[in-house]
Amino acid sequence: MRRAPATPARFLHISHVVAVLVPVLIVALAITGFVWAQKGVTVVVDGESRFMKTQADSVAGLLDEADIATDEGDLVTPSLDSPVTDGMSVLVRHSVAVRLVLAGETLELDVVGSTVADALVAAGADPGASSSVEPSLDAPLEPGMTITAKDVFVRVLQEPAVVPYQTLTRNDSTLASGVRKVVTAGKPGKSLRVYRVMVSNGVEGVRSLTAEQVVLAPVDEVVVVGTKKATAVSTHTTLGKAAAAPKGGVQRVVSATGYAPGTDGVDFRTATGATATYGIVAVDPRVIPLGTRLYIPGYGYGIAADTGGAIKGDKIDLCFNTRAEAIAWGRRTVTITILP
Repeated sequence: MRRAPATPARFLHISHVVAVLVPVLIVALAITGFVWAQKGVTVVVDGESRFMKTQADSVAGLLDEADIATDEGDLVTPSLDSPVTDGMSVLVRHSVAVRLVLAGETLELDVVGSTVADALVAAGADPGASSSVEPSLDAPLEPGMTITAKDVFVRVLQEPAVVPYQTLTRNDSTLASGVRKVVTAGKPGKSLRVYRVMVSNGVEGVRSLTAEQVVLAPVDEVVVVGTKKATAVSTHTTLGKAAAAPKGGVQRVVSATGYAPGTDGVDFRTATGATATYGIVAVDPRVIPLGTRLYIPGYGYGIAADTGGAIKGDKIDLCFNTRAEAIAWGRRTVTITILP
């Protein structure tokens, strides 16, 4: 019986080498494929950046692999279902739960941001329109914090206003001293005023006048004041014997009472500045203007140059030089003549 020839030792050695190398090559190729399948990604979480290698197919898988939790209110860019590509950047910003009291209304917000100003923007408010915010606009957000923002704005109002007139006084030497006469009646004018008003939470604050336009100028009142010294006219001779009655003039029935200066507390100074003497007549200026010449039967001529607290309406006082003359006259009802 013939035996098969023996295999040479060198052939056994090569087969052993191949048997060893093939598994090694398979493992190497697998490792190389794994490395090639990994993608380099930069992940930025709330401002902190890190680089990582991943085989995740989506952004959601990438964040799970990196153990980064997200909630519904968080911002993830690109979106969670976006595919992961080599060299991409993923931004994650976690929201902060805060309470915002805006114009009296309370809002619960999940804010993606870092400052109080971001919270106002998230609520749809303009941070620049709210001048009263606590904490301040640049304060950092903290979970559970309460932010109070008053709804403050400026309102411009236009309102009509009255422009007062001025009173101008002039001296008139043709009028008796103390007599006032309105030459031109005053009339107020009109203007349009512009105000800036701060309104906070619907409540109007302090107004500030920014402009005023006169639409109707006022008319100044002009008053003349008499400076002429009153001069008593004495034409009588003795009591009860007066000069002849004048012709013309306006007659008026009055109650006439005699008085004497220097007695009973009556001084010599009159309302017009003239010295009280015979011929001075005290009158009610609303009835008989000061400076008016008068004729009184039984007394003679006189001039209205004084007033008195008790002299109202159709009452006059006649000045005498002595108390005896005043008592002798007493009080009489007479028809006087008001001379032109």
